[in-house]
Amino acid sequence: MSTPDFRLLFESVPGLYLVLDPKLNIIAVSEAYLSATKTVRSEILGRWIFDVFPDNPSDPSATGVSNLRDSLEAVLRDKKQNAMAVQKYDIRLPESEGGHFIAKYWSPVNCPVLDSAGNTIYIVHRVEDVTEFVELKNSENQKSQITEELLSKTALMESEIYRRAQEVQKANKLLLQANEELSRREKELQQLYERLHEMNQLKSQFFANVSHELRTPLTLILAPLRKLMAKESIGETYRSDFQVMERNAQTLLKHVNDLLDISKVEAGKMNVEYAEVDVSKLLQRIASHFDSVAVERSILFDVETSGQLFAELDPAKVERIFLNLISNAFKFAPVGGKVSCSAKKMGDVAMVQVSDNGPGVPEKLREAIFERFRQVNEGDSRSFGGTGLGLAIAKEFAELHYGRIHVEENPGGGALFQLSLPLKAPTSVTLVNGDENELSQATLLGTLHEFRRYQTDERPDLEDTNLPSALVVEDNPEMREYIFDTLKSEFNVTMAVNGKEGLEKAIHIVPDVLITDIMMPVMSGDIMVREIRKIPELNRMPILLLSAKSDDDLRIKLLQEGGQDYVLKPFLQEELLARVRNFAALKKAQEDLEQSNREMEAFSYSISHDLRSPIRGIEGLGKILLEDYLAVLDEEGRKMLSVIVSTATHMARLVDDLLSFHKVTKLTVNFQEIDTSNVVDEVLTSLKSEYSSEKYRVEIGELPRIFGDSTTIRQVWMNLLSNAFKYSSKRENPEIRIGCKSENGENEFFVKDNGAGFNPEYVDRLFKVFQRLHSINEFDGTGVGLAIVARIVSRHGGRVRAESTVDQGATFYFSLPKVK
Repeated sequence: MSTPDFRLLFESVPGLYLVLDPKLNIIAVSEAYLSATKTVRSEILGRWIFDVFPDNPSDPSATGVSNLRDSLEAVLRDKKQNAMAVQKYDIRLPESEGGHFIAKYWSPVNCPVLDSAGNTIYIVHRVEDVTEFVELKNSENQKSQITEELLSKTALMESEIYRRAQEVQKANKLLLQANEELSRREKELQQLYERLHEMNQLKSQFFANVSHELRTPLTLILAPLRKLMAKESIGETYRSDFQVMERNAQTLLKHVNDLLDISKVEAGKMNVEYAEVDVSKLLQRIASHFDSVAVERSILFDVETSGQLFAELDPAKVERIFLNLISNAFKFAPVGGKVSCSAKKMGDVAMVQVSDNGPGVPEKLREAIFERFRQVNEGDSRSFGGTGLGLAIAKEFAELHYGRIHVEENPGGGALFQLSLPLKAPTSVTLVNGDENELSQATLLGTLHEFRRYQTDERPDLEDTNLPSALVVEDNPEMREYIFDTLKSEFNVTMAVNGKEGLEKAIHIVPDVLITDIMMPVMSGDIMVREIRKIPELNRMPILLLSAKSDDDLRIKLLQEGGQDYVLKPFLQEELLARVRNFAALKKAQEDLEQSNREMEAFSYSISHDLRSPIRGIEGLGKILLEDYLAVLDEEGRKMLSVIVSTATHMARLVDDLLSFHKVTKLTVNFQEIDTSNVVDEVLTSLKSEYSSEKYRVEIGELPRIFGDSTTIRQVWMNLLSNAFKYSSKRENPEIRIGCKSENGENEFFVKDNGAGFNPEYVDRLFKVFQRLHSINEFDGTGVGLAIVARIVSRHGGRVRAESTVDQGATFYFSLPKVK
């Protein structure tokens, strides 16, 4: 049996059919359709449907093309049938019949044809010619001529039209629902954007506030410190200690200034003061500060300028851009490498290039490195310190001048930064006096100080064989020296500047104890520890980890991989010495190491490595000077040094206070049976001494005994009851109820008061750190107490919750397992 001719069959069907491809070109048509539309197959196949059937140009209200296009696009988009309402779509007669348009009414349906992958490959366009029906309906004087046949046809058409109308109505309902969903999603997106914008503003304000608060104590450190250093009576032995303190303070001040500048830019408060300056001179002046660094590191440093290059710019900000670009090049150029700078005029811009022959910037990161706090290598083995703001500030300052900065691969290997700045200021700007002020001393000195860590450490290792041995692995030379001075009286100290060198020396000398930083170049501390634990001879060697990253997950990971202890920078000399001394003495008593691990302090709040080390360096060295050289200093010197130490201590405490609430996370829980009633009575006795006890009415229900840690459970009751006393203190007759409900193997305790209460909408925020629902002026507090409650209860395997209505008191619950 031969295969049927499907094209012939399709073209012969009695219905009005047209087939389109996804581009809406006509690819097939039935004879009935050709007859109804007065068209010829050979003249319309392959053509765009709207070229064949345009709107009637004589009818300005024609909507046939627009409506049909919408329906076809809906089919392509939704891959579903689309039924249209009756359409007026005029048809053009052939030239032999006059070539003019005649009115036609159609009832169309458009159906998709999908392939096996679900893609639309054809659209079947089916229509009914309802012109006679519409015209008869609209012509009252012709109703009498309707025959029985037309009446029957009319009934069928009305039924079909009604069905189509129902489909259109259903489609419209779905479209309305879709529009409502879209509107809801748009509202959610807008709320999310507003929240993100608010959080970004809060972040900038936080940076600005912290920067402002730190600059004052830094000024009080640097000013008296410089007076001390200017005294001729100060001996060279501890003059160098003063210099270390000054350099660290300058570094800290530079980071603070960077944060403040970024905050100003984000807030739109960074002004540009244009003046006519010589760009070549500015570049040469900034570059000259790196000459000594180039000599120390054997770097070929080349600065090329083609004479004077005058431009209307803000000299201070342009110098800052140059400083950040050149310092970045020196950071990544290897010892014996090359750094090049150039400035020249190109059209109406000044083009400045800074290149190095370092590792370069991966193509995928060439945009990201200009983001705030972003560094090329953000892992623990990153080779260079810093806040990750240098290039971000350079980009922001360039854009303030309507300039541009980008990075590409240096033809000789490494990175090539290109900066273009317009030669002329905006026409609306008034130029200030062209005085080229020197760059901020704090910014300049703080930047140059960072390169000291890349110098070779020339201090010899100690070789007293009568002392236990300690290997110190630390990339910061001043921190190495600080640790060396701490341990030298009791240990034979060997030093290494990175993990690779530390691993080699550990294999060679097998020290009694190893002290290592985490974030170091070449090989990070955590990788070194993993490699050491693979060596049987070193597997039992105590390892003390030093880090500025208070990351619980990292700390646990490092301890699991072979570290015995973890000390968070900044640390006290006495603390470090005690820990190292203990490890050396306990090397042959491994059973005590577990107890030592449980006593470690836990920190999870991440504070910058570069902010912590200078603070503790200043504090530690200041205390050494007070203890060892107090007699050498005159009265004014003692007073100034005391100011330095007290101010540094205050700064350290300011940072430590932000972390104190995390300590409860890893406290050792000593479970024992607890008489809950006795604990509550003790807490109430303590609180009643602080408040007017006769004013409060306290009702205590039956409280069962529990199994837990008595110290931390007492803290839970203290925090909850002190809150109840505090927030009901403004009531004329404050009332507090204490009780317990027992069910499902748990005791759920509660503390209820009739105080200020809170909006239940914010109940999820209550047990998070630093979340307050009342102003500090109304009720005192830090927003930490309930967070501590939640953590303690969680450590006991329980839960916390709260209920309240504004101005009608609050009830706080915590559940604990029953005593078995």
